[in-house]
Formats: sequence, structure tokens, C-alpha cells
Amino acid sequence: MVSPPDRPIPPELRVPFQGGCPVKASLDVLGRKWALLILRNIGLYRTQRFNQMLRITPGLTKRVLAMRLKELERGGFIRAVERGRNYTKWGLTEKGGDALPILMTLVQFGAKWYADEVFADRRPRSLNEVFESSYIRKTLGEMIVAVSEGSARPKPVELSGGALAERRASMSR
Repeated sequence: MVSPPDRPIPPELRVPFQGGCPVKASLDVLGRKWALLILRNIGLYRTQRFNQMLRITPGLTKRVLAMRLKELERGGFIRAVERGRNYTKWGLTEKGGDALPILMTLVQFGAKWYADEVFADRRPRSLNEVFESSYIRKTLGEMIVAVSEGSARPKPVELSGGALAERRASMSR
């Protein structure tokens, strides 16, 4: 987002963007139809296999799922953690793990403002009512810690296979 000469840069912006915008750059991959839902499937629902993702994502076709998986892999969000004769299991990379707070924010927004579409009783809910607080802390914790420490980015995250269990164990201590 390059500021045109007639628009001053907001004083809160500490580093001017040169020729691009972080939001636009992020949306180049994440803004593609179904991309965030596929990351949700892998990161939040822990669904790792192709047919499982099709089953829990109404409207998603095999063709589009295959295309998005390739795009997310090329973009560095996911990787194949296991390949069998007739299957592949997908896991999040560090970059994909860094997208989990975005998904949690969307859950929070949707649970509040689209409760009539999401919940049978149509009652808005907080994030604490949707997920266990330990899961929220685990998913958002590194981002909160990184921001409070002044770090430019969260510590590495790997959410696949045994690494997920190790991370859960370390977060519960």
C-alpha cells in the first residue's frame, strides 16, 4: 500500500510500505476461495487427509481441493507429512501455524456476528464459549507473547504429527 502524495501516512505506521501491502500479499494465497477453510481443516480440526477434508467441507470439489492444496504447499503453508500408496497426510508448516490466529479471529467474529447462521439457538458466543481456554491460549499464545515482547514474528510453530502433541504438552505445563 503505497500512500499517494495527497494522503499522509498514518502516524501509527512505523515503517512505510514500499510498493506493496502486507494485507494484499497475505490475501494473494489466503484470499483464494476455500484456502482458509482448508487451513482450518488441517490446523483447527486436525483433518489431514484429502477425503476427510471433502467430507467436512460441503461444496468443496475434488478438483478445487487438489488445486488449493498445491497452492498452499507452494506458498509454504502446508506440507505433506506422510505419503502412502493411495493417500497423503497434510500438516501445517511454521507459516501455516502463524495463520491460526487469523482463523481464531474469524471464529470469534463469526460466533458473535453470524450466530443465527452458525448456532442452532442463534445465540452469539465468545471465543471462550466456542473453544476451551487452553486451546485458545495454545493457538494464540505465541502471537500474544511475540507482540508483548516486541518480536516481529512469533516463535516457530509446527502443528503436525508428534510435534503437535509435544506443543500441547509444553503449553499445558
